[in-house]
Amino acid sequence: MRVKMVLAAGLAGLGLLGGAACSDASPADLRAAPEANGTATATATVTLSRPTSLPAGQMTTAELVQYAEPAIVRVQTGSGVGSGFVVDPGGYIITNAHVVTGATGRVASAVTVTMSDGAEYPARVVGVDTRADIALLKVEASGLKALEFANLADVQVGQDVVAMGFALDLQGGEGGAFSVTRGIISQKNRVINEGTSAAIFGSVQTDAAINHGNSGGPLLDLTGKVVGVNTAIAPDPTTGERAPGIGFAVGADIVKAIYEQLRAQGRVNRGYLGIQGFEALRPAVARQLGIPEKEGGVVIRAVVPGGPVAQAGLQARDVIVRVGSVEVNNEADLAVALIKNQAGQRVTVEFYRDGKRMSAEVTLGSPPTG
Repeated sequence: MRVKMVLAAGLAGLGLLGGAACSDASPADLRAAPEANGTATATATVTLSRPTSLPAGQMTTAELVQYAEPAIVRVQTGSGVGSGFVVDPGGYIITNAHVVTGATGRVASAVTVTMSDGAEYPARVVGVDTRADIALLKVEASGLKALEFANLADVQVGQDVVAMGFALDLQGGEGGAFSVTRGIISQKNRVINEGTSAAIFGSVQTDAAINHGNSGGPLLDLTGKVVGVNTAIAPDPTTGERAPGIGFAVGADIVKAIYEQLRAQGRVNRGYLGIQGFEALRPAVARQLGIPEKEGGVVIRAVVPGGPVAQAGLQARDVIVRVGSVEVNNEADLAVALIKNQAGQRVTVEFYRDGKRMSAEVTLGSPPTG
């Protein structure tokens, strides 16, 4: 399947393609990772308990693979194969939305999940969030090995990570025949735009090899926590060919928030602030605005006339630092806040203006469609 993706966050001219990205991306496009047979791959989140015998809680790559293997699953639909991972021992599994919707955009009528020990289960699609390219599956099983999410605030650029999944759906080999690649976190808080979908904030860039069939699989740190769901890879904008070592995963903070909403109600009812453009507060801008440099936040570029924040009195150059109970340090935090706080809900928005911290009550709207 071909889902166009545009990388915002400073890489507007770069496209993503195949693997956990599509194979025919054009310059300035990011593409969703297709499944090994031409459709999208799946991801699932797993809850893990950290081994206590390992120094600093970190594992070697081989130890990590052995630890995470029982939680890695193969996701098959009528249109292809993707990856996923267990996020709850009771049978909840995370994958990419494009793994279970395919080229038609409709949820597959039959989804089969295969565990690393060969056990197969029919899976029910609990919910799909196409805006973040995440889906939640449920199989009738208990006592499964589950992985837990990392907190991206604790994840550092340059640290080692491992990608696991069914790259190219290669057959034969140890265990469930999944593949393992290793790399680093190349950057955090990237932005992916999947064509008709809204931007996916808080994404993670990695140089761990990601290919067709990896979509929906986990990107893991060396403690075994999920830092992201492998979703896209980038093409070189000058050639259109796959750019080596530039892959993207939907970040753990976003995935966790989506998971909680899909599990609770089968859908995500995002709130909408009515902001036209925003960016994370940088120290130099903080100095210009009279805000403490240690303060995080999101600078509003412009507001939608008559939108929720405009009605509440917010304006361009205000810096949002909290929405409801969610502290906002960057664009990803703001996206999480709007996943956790739903359309129609009244929340307190805290912000800086002219160096003074202020607050306003905002009734969240619904995101515009189309």
